[in-house]
Amino acid sequence: MLAAMPTLLTELQVAEGRERIRRVVERQASERGIERVSMHSIAQELGCSATALYRYYENKDALLAATRTAALDRFSEALEAVMAGPGDIWQRSREIGNAYIDFAVNSPDTYRLLFASEQPDSSRYPELAAAVARSQRNFTAYAEEMVADGKLDIEPKLLAHIFWAQLHGLISLQMIGRLHPDGPDFETIRHEMVRRIVRSARPSNDQQDKIT
Repeated sequence: MLAAMPTLLTELQVAEGRERIRRVVERQASERGIERVSMHSIAQELGCSATALYRYYENKDALLAATRTAALDRFSEALEAVMAGPGDIWQRSREIGNAYIDFAVNSPDTYRLLFASEQPDSSRYPELAAAVARSQRNFTAYAEEMVADGKLDIEPKLLAHIFWAQLHGLISLQMIGRLHPDGPDFETIRHEMVRRIVRSARPSNDQQDKIT
C-alpha cells in the first residue's frame, strides 16, 4: 500500500510512493497492455483510492511519462556502464549487446513498456524528452565508433538501427516463445546476424583494412 496520506507528504514519501506506482504500471502494462492501465486499476492493486494517486501524479499521462522516463534512464545506465568499460570498440559492442539482452531478460516488464505502442508525447514532458534523447545517443554512439574504427561503409545511425531491429526482434520472439525448439538457439541466431551485418558493411575496396 501507499503511505498513509498526511496533510503534507515528505520528499521521501513522495519518491517511495512514485516508485511503487511505477512498478505497478510496468507490470500491468506488460500483462494487459498499456492502453488498459488506468488510475483505478493501479489504485486497486495498491490498495488505495484513485484519488490518492493524484497526490503523486497529476494524471495518467503524466504517470506514464514518468514511468517511461525512469525506465529509459535505467536502460541507459545499463548500456553506459558497458560503454565506459575497457577493451576496444569491437569488444565493447559485444558487451553492449549482452547488456541489452540482460536488461530485457531481467526486467521484462520494463522492456515491454519501453516499446509499447501507446506512449505519452515526449514534447510535453521535458524529463521524458531528455531520457529519450539520452537513449538515442547511446544507440548511436557505439555505432559511430565502430564505423570510424573499422572503416565500415555504412551510415552510423543506419547501422545502429539495423543492430537494434535485429536484436529487438529476436528478443521479442524469445519472449513470446516463438523461436522454433528444433531450430538454432537464441545465441547462435544472434551472433550469425551480427556477423552478417558487419560483413555486409565492409568496404568493397580490397585495399581497405580487413575487419575481423
